[in-house]
Amino acid sequence: MFYKKPIIGIVPTISSHEVDPYQDRTNFVRMYSEKIKESGGIPIGILEDPSLYTGICDGYVWPGGNQILFDYYPILLDAIKNQKPFLGICLGAQVLATFLNLLEDQGNDKAKSLKETYNLYKENKPYLKKLEDENCHFHIVTKENNSILSARHKIKIEKNSLLYEIFKKEEMSVVSLHSMGISRVSKDTIISAKAMDEVLEAIEYRENDCLLLGVQFHPEIEKENFLFDWLISSTRKYLTLVNRENPIKYSKNFKIIEYHSKYPNCIFDSNLERKTCEAWVNFQKFLKENGYDAEIESAYRTKEIQETIYNAILEKEGIEYASKYVAQPRFSEHELGLSIDVCLKMNEEWLSGFDERLTEFYSFLEKYCSDFGFILRYPKGKEEITKYNYEPWHIRYVHSKKIAHEIMDNNLTLEEYLNKK
Repeated sequence: MFYKKPIIGIVPTISSHEVDPYQDRTNFVRMYSEKIKESGGIPIGILEDPSLYTGICDGYVWPGGNQILFDYYPILLDAIKNQKPFLGICLGAQVLATFLNLLEDQGNDKAKSLKETYNLYKENKPYLKKLEDENCHFHIVTKENNSILSARHKIKIEKNSLLYEIFKKEEMSVVSLHSMGISRVSKDTIISAKAMDEVLEAIEYRENDCLLLGVQFHPEIEKENFLFDWLISSTRKYLTLVNRENPIKYSKNFKIIEYHSKYPNCIFDSNLERKTCEAWVNFQKFLKENGYDAEIESAYRTKEIQETIYNAILEKEGIEYASKYVAQPRFSEHELGLSIDVCLKMNEEWLSGFDERLTEFYSFLEKYCSDFGFILRYPKGKEEITKYNYEPWHIRYVHSKKIAHEIMDNNLTLEEYLNKK
């Protein structure tokens, strides 16, 4: 089955020529688009007006170059506002640092527009600096091994950082090609890596669930696709497809928090991803206001917990039942922290599963869950698609209320939504 691939917008380099119009060009380095395709995305070049592309791009790459293009800053605004992943490479990392500083400085001086703040920056250049010693960081890089080796140097990665989550290393060797460095970061910007000479090598901005990462080194020259895999997997993290054919890839970027369910038979922790938890609390309040005392029966599960559940059901009910209702470890949505099995307290009794007294509640749950960003994950009549039997108690958070409504109002499964061309 084919699922829509995420579209990644690439910022170009501009070659201006006042005399010869045929030399006035917008250029794209092919290595970036090749890496995006290898990681499962569709690369597109962003030409002239970025606002024409923000509606269709799921994420962005701002690669190396020779000048900061202020007119392309709307893609960073879009990444922040709509929580789209952004990967800045070399110049792109410097752009990220500059932009976040500009936003902070503009916030301190409301009288100035972002453009005015930028023009002041161009005069004073407080965010970037020329590196005194270029030997470690600036090399001409070709595809030849000796050229790549000469451009390598070590960096130290902060363990509590997104970069560490991606590479699982505290030290690594990278290829550099830059003569400018980042001299200042905004208060909400995290410095996630430095070279051995203390030059900043990576920064990130993760406030309000944003995923903005800038690296001074060049991942496109490497054989591995770690950063591009991260970019693609992060484009639609709330639409991550997990089913019998698609196991969880543990490079996800969900932060699991504690939720204390009042359901007494909840054996395992009822934890949830942060946004899912916020949405559930609001939905639960709405249900309560309409006469339904709903609670979580089961939510986030580790791989080990899922394995325990699967083996217990398999032993008690047999393979036929287990294959219809229970996922094997790494194939369960519950391991994302985005799914909830809901139960109901009625006349001081807790009800769950296919209890006929829950029919009215399940109808109400199905009708209004999309108003809070949830979908019914395993609807009736869609068993051939989802590969699971109907589960009216199992809701899944997709974050966007618009997407949730599109799925629920058109009687779609998550598979069918992602398969739409």
